[in-house]
Amino acid sequence: MGSCRMELVHMDPETYTAIATHELRQAILTRLFRSTYNGEPVTKQQLADSLDIKYQQLVYQLSSHLQDFWTVVREEKVRGTRMEYIAPANPNAVYISVGKDRRIFLVDPMAGLYGPLDVVGARCDSCSVDEAEHCVRSLIDKGIIPAELTTSERETLSKNKRSGLRPLDRGFIESLKGLAAGNSCVLTIPCERCTYLQKRNLITIE
Repeated sequence: MGSCRMELVHMDPETYTAIATHELRQAILTRLFRSTYNGEPVTKQQLADSLDIKYQQLVYQLSSHLQDFWTVVREEKVRGTRMEYIAPANPNAVYISVGKDRRIFLVDPMAGLYGPLDVVGARCDSCSVDEAEHCVRSLIDKGIIPAELTTSERETLSKNKRSGLRPLDRGFIESLKGLAAGNSCVLTIPCERCTYLQKRNLITIE
């Protein structure tokens, strides 16, 4: 069944701000990430049609404000014009930005979460305590995260109203630790226990 893979990627605060206050940009990102979850890219026209917006509107947003989030997978010539098939630049990405007092800001297109972590929460919140504990244990056993959090790491989570009991909580900390080195944090969790995608019906999107 493969694995549930989440990669925490740092984004520029300006990029975050341009998305966090703009419902259309959020809708475009969420639709792009979810509709291509099965690995099939979409054309810009298909994406525009599915959002019921004009093609030019979509192209403007993609090229002016969302250019970091998508990539052209292939091109086809149709009646003399070039048709581009696009997909997320990183389909596993959960984007974060860090503000004053270690406050974390989130753009998680797959989960449709945009905003401060302490307000919007994280995708792992929809899973049960047992499921979350199993995932955290799996990450510790694989050496992806340490077994214990330090006092300052607990403080950082507390400032963001997080308990540290969810896989992404631990991912946020590892990602912050990797910020100076320019590293992203990749959490790979066995999908047979990760019910997030099934709950959201993302596995069966047409």
